[in-house]
Amino acid sequence: MSQILAPRQKRNEILLFQDLYFVNKGTPVRTAVQEAVCSICEKGLEDGVSVTAKTINQKTKFFCQYHLPVDF
Repeated sequence: MSQILAPRQKRNEILLFQDLYFVNKGTPVRTAVQEAVCSICEKGLEDGVSVTAKTINQKTKFFCQYHLPVDF
């Protein structure tokens, strides 16, 4: 929503336009989404377990609450 003040032909009158909506074209989004599941047992959130991400050797690995490494 926005407002615009616009002068008219006569210099002593000013119009106020409000509640204007400017429609923008949607931006297409490309994504490669995958469900986060445990790297060991492949259980995920829909199985009722929590999943945690950990970076190992510059790669992201996911572990469930049962397979999370001790040094984390």
